[in-house]
Amino acid sequence: MADRSFDDFAFIEAIELYEYAYEKDNEDAYIIRRLADANRNIGNTEETEKWLKLLMDKRAEEPEDIFNYSQALKSNGKYLQAEEWLKEYAEMRPEDGRISIQQSLLDYVQFLRRDSSRYEVRRININTTGSEIGAAFYRDQVVFSSTQGEGSLTTRKYQWNELPYLNLYIGDKAPNGDIVNVEDFAPDLRTTYHDGPVSFDQNEDKVYITRNNVGKRKVSKDADGVVNLKILFGGIEEGEWEYRGEFSHNSDNYSTGHPSIDKSGDVLYFTSDMPGGYGGSDIYFSTFSGGYWSDPINLGPEVNTTGDESFPYISNDGLLYFSSDGHGGLGGLDVFFSIPEGGVFSTVENMGYPVNSPKDDFSFTLDEIGMEGYFASDRTGSRGSDDLFYLRIKYIPVIIRGIVKDSETDEVLPDTKISVINEYADTIFVSTTKTDGQFEFEVNKGMEYIIEADNQDYYLNEVVIQTDDLRMNDEAYAEILLEYVVDDGYPEPIMMEEEDGEPLQILQIEYIDFDFGGTDIRQNEAQTLDDLIALLLEFPEMEIRIESHTDSQGDDDENMLLSKRRAKATFDYIISKGIDQSRVRYAGYGETQLLNDCVNNDCTEEERAANNRTIVKVVRKGEYKGNRAKRSIFYF
Repeated sequence: MADRSFDDFAFIEAIELYEYAYEKDNEDAYIIRRLADANRNIGNTEETEKWLKLLMDKRAEEPEDIFNYSQALKSNGKYLQAEEWLKEYAEMRPEDGRISIQQSLLDYVQFLRRDSSRYEVRRININTTGSEIGAAFYRDQVVFSSTQGEGSLTTRKYQWNELPYLNLYIGDKAPNGDIVNVEDFAPDLRTTYHDGPVSFDQNEDKVYITRNNVGKRKVSKDADGVVNLKILFGGIEEGEWEYRGEFSHNSDNYSTGHPSIDKSGDVLYFTSDMPGGYGGSDIYFSTFSGGYWSDPINLGPEVNTTGDESFPYISNDGLLYFSSDGHGGLGGLDVFFSIPEGGVFSTVENMGYPVNSPKDDFSFTLDEIGMEGYFASDRTGSRGSDDLFYLRIKYIPVIIRGIVKDSETDEVLPDTKISVINEYADTIFVSTTKTDGQFEFEVNKGMEYIIEADNQDYYLNEVVIQTDDLRMNDEAYAEILLEYVVDDGYPEPIMMEEEDGEPLQILQIEYIDFDFGGTDIRQNEAQTLDDLIALLLEFPEMEIRIESHTDSQGDDDENMLLSKRRAKATFDYIISKGIDQSRVRYAGYGETQLLNDCVNNDCTEEERAANNRTIVKVVRKGEYKGNRAKRSIFYF
């Protein structure tokens, strides 16, 4: 009965029956080995270790038992013992391709744990006592698979682990990574068996879903009694997801699953155990052209091993992430990534701790920028069989490189100060250009940066660099052209204003007073105006602006007329000294622009005096281009 349950993949039931048989005969090595295998299949590494140790204590082990024992020890964090048993297995089976990957385990584990500060990892709120896996971003929401949740279509259980089947749900991503406002996803695409994980072509509103090989009434099994996986397609019609067909390379005889569609929507990565691979399950891709999916292409021995590779995810910047128990790692399934070189995934790197753990870590995904995402794990302390974890990658190095040149001569400019300013207005790096005018900085991906070039002989200039679409260690190039400063001797403005929609430099401001109700220019005020007139005679681009105001005493119309007369008197005095009238503008505002709440007689003499003012400004039209002063001039 236990064997029958084991062959039907009902491992929980099989374990109960084998344990009953073990109570009747605790010397039978077959029963002990089957208990180890059944527990290994459901990921219970502690029980696997227990039964395999018992087998070896009885001197009844086979070589494969020793390898499995070393892997169970590794998954349970007992790396030193795992390495010792792996060496013993290597002496028995030196030809096994898994050995070279697993050897030097302790050194490699220490290497993978060297810098846990690279990532922020936290368990999220939706995890249950069941299983949550396969998060995928759709617009500003997240779709995931779960064995429990509101709106579940069935309470039927999967014999493999006695958990309900996986259904699809959708929720909003909270700022801290939690998934909230969860509801059923695409009810018309759901079955009463496993649904998910999924991948989205967001340009075309298409979904690619993994599901069991389900017929009209029941699941279909292959010749060995295995229910394989298939990939189906869905699309949106009138706001509802509907079935759009199956992947043309599905088969009743092997699995295709875990789809990941690339940014273009034309390349589909997936997992399959189809014949001709390198191990249990391999990663393939197929391209869509002319209405057809090409024959699957295996990613080759650099990615695929004699073990299992699964859950591929292709990011927006073209990096491939996947899980594997065939590449060396911290535990069972580890998450790896590969950066394409010339379109080929030729090198593979482990993501390290804390993304990976001694247990299984899988179904990795990232957002559009590639700095936040989710993955699933059954690591120690998980609430259920598998939990979803939020991930934030704190640092992805990218390079900003460039050159500074003279805008007129195209000559390179050495010894130019270069400042790198992030989107929070923080200056994070300062350096100078080399003798060849070049500069280079390493920054964190995902931000917008201002690169500012400052040379004492040139006007300040800057460029903006976006890094969202860069891959790790990619370069963004900037050529910054500087305009040579011709010193015309004009002073720097004290502030900037606008006139007729154009910038206006305010070079000097003076206030002149009039007798009560008077419009004549007094002698001391005339001296002030003469000093300003001297500036206009020295600098032909300077002009004068006159604004006259009164306090609130008296009739409003009379005050308006008085202010205009005072402004006109000031204007007449200035042009009488030889200044062209086209360089002078004037206006009277009466009591329409009071500086305080002084209305009519309800105020002090000081408050009235503040309102009773005539302002004379020396100005220059146009944006100021003074040397190194661009950031110190503000508009008011």
